[in-house]
Order: sequence, then C-alpha cells, then structure tokens
Amino acid sequence: MNNARRITGGIPGLNDEILGVIFSRLPVKTLMRLKCLYKDYSMLISSPWFINLYSKRFSSIPDNHCIFVQTGEINRLIHIQNPGNLIKLNEPCTTDYTVIGSINGLICLVTTIASGRMICIWNPAIEQYKMFPVHNDDPEKTRKCYIGMGFGYDKDSDDYKVMRILSYKKGGPLTILEIYSTNSECWKEVKSNRHLRMISDFCDVIIEGLTCWIAQDLDGNFVLASFVWSIEEFFIIAFPEEVITAFQNFVVTNYHGSFALLTYSSFTKFKGCVDVWEIELDIAAKECEWIKKNTFDTDFSLSMPWVLTGGDIVVENAPNMPFLFNLTTKQRWEMRIKPIRSLTNYTQSLVSIKGFRRVRNQLKRKRKASNPVRARLN
Repeated sequence: MNNARRITGGIPGLNDEILGVIFSRLPVKTLMRLKCLYKDYSMLISSPWFINLYSKRFSSIPDNHCIFVQTGEINRLIHIQNPGNLIKLNEPCTTDYTVIGSINGLICLVTTIASGRMICIWNPAIEQYKMFPVHNDDPEKTRKCYIGMGFGYDKDSDDYKVMRILSYKKGGPLTILEIYSTNSECWKEVKSNRHLRMISDFCDVIIEGLTCWIAQDLDGNFVLASFVWSIEEFFIIAFPEEVITAFQNFVVTNYHGSFALLTYSSFTKFKGCVDVWEIELDIAAKECEWIKKNTFDTDFSLSMPWVLTGGDIVVENAPNMPFLFNLTTKQRWEMRIKPIRSLTNYTQSLVSIKGFRRVRNQLKRKRKASNPVRARLN
C-alpha cells in the first residue's frame, strides 16, 4: 500500500491500511461526514489509494450495482437488488440532457444552455460536477458529417476522457477524433485513417481502457469499433460469422466485467433465447476471438432490451411496465418507471476530477417552488 498515508491520530491501534479497509465498507454519505470529522480521515478518504480501493470493492459486489434511468421527465437511480425503490438525484443540469456513458461512478452528459452545447461529467454520489463546452461546435462543420460521442478512462494516465467522432459523409478527411482530457483540461484533434460511421450517437459499452461502438466500415459492414485510450487508436473487431449469417438481433455490453455480445431471436416471436458471446482480446497483437459462453431460454419477447453489467437485462414490452430480468435465476422485477429514454450502468464511487464543484441543491429548490407559501416567504 505504497500510496496510502499513515494515520497519526483517530482510533488508537489502527494503522492506515486497516482503517482504509474498514472505511471502504461504508456508504459514500457516511464517508463524507467522516471527512468533516477529522483532518487525517479526510486526507485518507481523499487519497488515490483509498478511492481506488473503494471503487474496486464497491463495484465487485452485485448488491451495490445501480441503474441510472432517464425518462426525459423523471430521472432516477435504481438499485438492482431493489428495483421498486426509485432514488431522487440532485442533478447538475436543469435543462434536458442526454447521457453519453458512465464509468467508475462518473456519468457523462451532453446538454444545451444559452451559450451553446456543453458536456458535463458528474459524480452523483459526492454531488460534484464539471462542465465544459463541446469542441468547435460549428454547425457548418458538423452539418457535413455523422457525429458520435464517447466517454472513457485511461488507467495508465489516470485520465477520464471525452471523445467526439466526426465521420464525413463525402469529401474531407475520413474520420476526425476530437478528444478532451480532464487532466489537461483541453481538446485536441486526432486524424484517423479509418472511415467509420457509428450506428448510435453515443458509445454502446465502456470498459476500463476501452470504449466501443457498433459501427459500419467503408464497405457497409457492421463491426465493433473499440477505441483504445492508452494509444488513442481504434481496434476494429468483426462480429462472429454465426451471428451475421443468422441475421440475429444483438447488443454489445459489459458482462461481468468483460466485453460480451448478446444475440437474440426476432422480437416478433413470443419465446426465444439469448446467446452470450465473450471476447478474448490481445490489444498488443491486435488479435481477438469470440467464444459462445452461454445460451439462456426466455419465455417472453425481447422488445427493446438493455443489458446490465451483472448479467441482468431490462426489457420494455409496450404497453407493459418495464421489468428487470436475471438471465441465470429467471427472476423478474417490475421497475415502476416508464417510458425509458436511456439506461446506464452505475456504481457509487469517490472519484473526483480537476475542476469539480458542488452541485447546487436542485431538490430543495424544487420543493420550495412547489410550495406556494414557502415561495412567497422566500
């Protein structure tokens, strides 16, 4: 534990390592109170060693996994183990926004305010955020290209990055990558020798060090475009031939911490099955191999599925209420929220980045505004 501090006071007989292990089992709100209680506690809880320990412990326990659900009107956090409990959030954006992605307890959003399009990186657990403008948001420039956005983490430099991908429809360069580093707090442009059109506006899956999109190459073939943050290059992965030839529906996901492909039969059929393919990657050798790991039978149609890190899926079969379904145990839980505009995996963390500031108490302001007596008094 080279990066941890020595605790000189506090609880007698406990060194920094033991105290850190104890603290890593506590909720974020409790840790925030401990930081105010004792200076050495604050320095330990804020240390990179403890933040990393807390993230690893918290994300390794399935009971701690949550879902950030956006409906466009009521955005909520839902614990996977208790999907009926809808948790209100103190959000940094009062205007409408779209989720780019989430990793290590940080959620990346894009929104529009009076000064133009803005990107926001937000940690709901510690209620802090950072907002900065989209790079060179020139309508004349973006009108000529397809745009995709992604969020990711470069472990080697401990840097959270945002990327905008400009794929020109005709003429101009093939693809331009605009990358924002939270460490340097600036944008840079990187030209790519690949021509890729991202199928969705925002990334499909994020894993430490990699961010992926389902894309089309220059020949119109569907591929998995994986961006490696450490070398800032795309690693293009072909889908299994069995999946392509069978004309199956598929989604890519983070499945128990690994890249996976979930394929399913046509959602017009009442019964079907879900195949889970995992991929073994060798970035250095630029080699990969798909392996079919499991096949799960289902007794319902898979209309609009979202896949979660722990192996659960969320299924929205209109007009019914969306439900959470575990592929292994076959358990089903009604979520009590609809319609779903976006759904993002989320685990609490203490991660903070340069430029973070406190989120104003939007929940308190909303309560005051909804109370006419309070509104007049204020």
